[in-house]
Amino acid sequence: MQPGGPLPQPWNHPRAGDDQPPLNGWDVAVSAAALVVAVAVASISAVAGLFWLLFLDYCPPETCSAENAWIAVCVALAVAALVTVIGGAVTIARIARRTIAWPVACGTLILCAGACAIGFAGYVSATGI
Repeated sequence: MQPGGPLPQPWNHPRAGDDQPPLNGWDVAVSAAALVVAVAVASISAVAGLFWLLFLDYCPPETCSAENAWIAVCVALAVAALVTVIGGAVTIARIARRTIAWPVACGTLILCAGACAIGFAGYVSATGI
């Protein structure tokens, strides 16, 4: 052992200029809560859409299109899932870079809920409820 301890190594010695600002606690909390709610909205909408399509017993051709209902629900859920995944990735990247992330997470929640609402409206329009 050398006098004064071991020599500093590159993997355990910080470089100059690597000081990052601390994480903003409220930003992380709001971002995480918004993303959790967005995932919950998408999940609940997926289950509800599945049940809507499963229990579409009788669909008279004059006022109802089961195919259009299927397309509306599937496209809306695919868009909601895509928005949630991309928004979650961008939010996590912004948190890792120590920049404000809550607007992205809240925008993700709003877009996810909007996609699900549009899918419900498409289902209602296609089935004539």
